[in-house]
Amino acid sequence: MGGRILVVDDSSTIRKVVSSILERNAFRPVEAKDGQFALEELERDPEFELILLDFVMPRMNGYQFCRELRAKPDLKNLPVVLMSAKGDKIRGQFVQQTGAIDAITKPFDARGLIAVVEGAIHKHKEGRARPVPDAETMLEEDDVVLDSIRPSSLSWTRDGNVNRVRVAMDFADALADLLRPELMAAGADERSYQMAFQRMLTPDTVAQLGQTLSSLIDNGQNSDALTGNVSVISIAEILQLLSLQRQTGSLMVRTRKGASIMLFIKDGHLSLATSSGLHGEFRVGRYLVQDGALKESELTEYLEQNPPSGSQSRTSLIGQALIERGIITEDQLRKGLKRQANELIYEVVRWNSGRFSFKIDDLSEAAKSADLSLPTGHIVMEGFRRVDEWRLIEGSFDFENVLYQDPMAIERMGKQGELTKLEATVLSAIDGERTVREIVAEVHASSFDVCKILYQFVNSRLVRIEG
Repeated sequence: MGGRILVVDDSSTIRKVVSSILERNAFRPVEAKDGQFALEELERDPEFELILLDFVMPRMNGYQFCRELRAKPDLKNLPVVLMSAKGDKIRGQFVQQTGAIDAITKPFDARGLIAVVEGAIHKHKEGRARPVPDAETMLEEDDVVLDSIRPSSLSWTRDGNVNRVRVAMDFADALADLLRPELMAAGADERSYQMAFQRMLTPDTVAQLGQTLSSLIDNGQNSDALTGNVSVISIAEILQLLSLQRQTGSLMVRTRKGASIMLFIKDGHLSLATSSGLHGEFRVGRYLVQDGALKESELTEYLEQNPPSGSQSRTSLIGQALIERGIITEDQLRKGLKRQANELIYEVVRWNSGRFSFKIDDLSEAAKSADLSLPTGHIVMEGFRRVDEWRLIEGSFDFENVLYQDPMAIERMGKQGELTKLEATVLSAIDGERTVREIVAEVHASSFDVCKILYQFVNSRLVRIEG
C-alpha cells in the first residue's frame, strides 16, 4: 500500500479525479478544498508522503499555504508538487520561491500524474530535492505574482500626447533590450548589424513588439489606450493592470467569430459587463428567472413586446423597465447584473484567441447606473479554476454527442435520491435523442454548470455516450 497524499484543490471535480487515480495506484489520498483546510488536516495528522497543491484557490491560495507550511518546523520539509494550469506564467517562479519539488500541468493523464508523484517521492527520500526556504525569506505574495505577469511599465494618463511619448520610450527600450546581446556580440559592422536584426526579429518577437507599437497609431486623446491579442496577453493580465492603476474606461474583447464582451471599469473595479453575439445564457433575464425575481412567462412577454437588439447594451434598460412595471426590485436587478458580470468574466478568461482594446473614457449611462464596483481579482481566480475544469470536461465528450441514461446503473447505485435539483433537471433532459448542446440549451443554467454535471454522470457511468 502506498503512502498518504494530501490533494489540495478547490475544484471538487479535480480532487475526485486525482484521488481516483491515486487510489487505483495503491496510494491513500486525503482531500482538502483550500490551503486553510490543508493546514488543519496536517495539524491533525502530519504523516503524509507528498502534497499535491493547486495554486489558485480562495481563502488561502497555494503560495500562502507554502509560506505557512515553511513556517512550521515539523512540517516545513514536506515535499510539495504544484498542479498548475497550462501556460501558467507563475508556475516556474512558484516552484523556485517555495521549494516545491516538481510541477505537473493540468489537464494530465493518469500515467503522467503517477510518474510525477512517484518521482517526487523518490527524489525526496534520496535527498535530491531542492532546499526549502524559510518562511521569513519568502517574498510577499504580490511581489511573486505581479512581477511575473505585469504587462507593461507604462502608467496611462488621459493626455494622449503624454501616452504616445511614453509608448515610444517603452518601445525603444524593448527593442534595445531585445537586440543588445546580439549587437554587442556581433560588433559594429553593417553585415553583422543586419544579421542581428534578422535573427532576433522573429514572428513571435515582432508580434510582442507590435502590441506596444500599435499604441503609437492613436492620434486622439480618447482613442484606444491599450490594444492587443488575447493569445499573447491574457485578459486576466489586462484586468490586473487596470486594477493596479485604478483606470476608468471600457475594455472590449472580440473573437474572430464576431462575439464580443464589453467590461466597463471604474477606478479599477468592474461597473458592468455586457455581451454581443453570445448565446442567451449570458442575458440578465436568465439570472433574474433563476433567482425567482420574475417568471419566465413574464420575461418572455416583455421581450416579445420589446425585442432586444443585437447588442446587449440594453441590459440595464430592460431591467429598469421591469422595475418600473413593478415586476422586480432594484436589489433583484443588481443581484442579476452581478451574476451576469461574474459569468462574463469567467467566459472571457477562457478565451485563448481574439483581440482586446481598452479605451480611457467616461462610462456609459448604463454602467454609471449599475456601478457594481466589483473587484476583479477573485472573479478572475474563479475563472482560472473553471478553465482547469473545462480542460477535463472537454476531453470527455463532444457537444454533438447524444447521451443516454443507464437505468440499471442509476437504480443500482441508488443515486437519484441524492441528486441536487439541478442534477435531477439535467438527468431528466437526457433522453437518448438530445445532443449535449441541446441538453445545455434545455436546462436553464450556465453551460459550465451543465457540462460539469454531465462530466460527473459520464464518469460515474450513470450516463453513456452514443456508440
